[in-house]
Amino acid sequence: MKPMFAAAFAALVVACAPECTFAAEGAQYKVVDTFRGPDGGYDYVSVDSAAQRVFIARKYGVMAIDLKDRKVIPELIKGNDVSAVLIIPGTDLLLTTNWGGHTATLLDRRTGKAKAEIVTGKQPDAAVFDPSSRRAFVMNGESKDITVVDVAKAVAIATIPLGGKPEAGAADGKGRIYVNIEDTAQIAVIDTARLKVLTKYSIPECEEPTGIAYDAVTGVLISACHNGIARLVDAATGKDRGWFKVGAEADGAIFDSARRLAYIPCDDGTMTIVHLDERAQTRPVAVVKTARGARTAALDPQTGRLYLPYADFTTDSAGEDVQTPGTFAVLVVAAQ
Repeated sequence: MKPMFAAAFAALVVACAPECTFAAEGAQYKVVDTFRGPDGGYDYVSVDSAAQRVFIARKYGVMAIDLKDRKVIPELIKGNDVSAVLIIPGTDLLLTTNWGGHTATLLDRRTGKAKAEIVTGKQPDAAVFDPSSRRAFVMNGESKDITVVDVAKAVAIATIPLGGKPEAGAADGKGRIYVNIEDTAQIAVIDTARLKVLTKYSIPECEEPTGIAYDAVTGVLISACHNGIARLVDAATGKDRGWFKVGAEADGAIFDSARRLAYIPCDDGTMTIVHLDERAQTRPVAVVKTARGARTAALDPQTGRLYLPYADFTTDSAGEDVQTPGTFAVLVVAAQ
């Protein structure tokens, strides 16, 4: 997802409290709000639903938004090209990855105060929390491995070699995490107790898999591919369970287990929404027009709203993407 301006949180499986709001059948999804922020690169995003706070990984650190009073906190904490903003459930902690510094930071997400700085592999990017082991798994792009973090002790306890460049990961809550391997188009299956790769699944006709999500009801993984598709893969066997069309250069995959909706945001300025039934059959729901560069997102499971960071870019004479000043924002997509 690094190095330039990749967006937000990818693989997220959410549970919904009884007070969650549900979109009515036939509801229209659209951008309903926008929060502005300072210029600079951006990456993953996450939502603390209980506190109604959004966290955005920025090149300079972590930006936060208090949704109740619409207050934007431009710099909750400094960082070195921050990638992940991983909420640690059952705690007040947030784990961030510093892509430019080869470290992860554990901090109090209420105050922004750092608790520990943890050395990782090279170019740490995505991160996923495993509720079974209470460990965080940090995906290191350059060193092609995973750093395992004991959250309670705030230390790295192991390195898991992958043999390929990891992107996002998803936990099944039963002792497995599933990690997209971008350069080999595979899913690595990790045992979170033994800290080893059990097997790798090939992803048919998938180029550069990035975002990944897991559905506990069907046992299916949803893997977003850069070539305009999302593949369904049986988590237990690796069997191909089909595919559906999405936009170009997808970088995230979110599954809302309560509403049974999958969201695939893409760099081309679209977000595909499909319904996944209990037989793992998909039904198109909507293709939402977002903004170019809004490649991934995070979901608030209580409200059903999604948050997508983006900025406008132009191409300079050297062919590099250059962010247009004053255009960074976080879009809010919801059903109307």
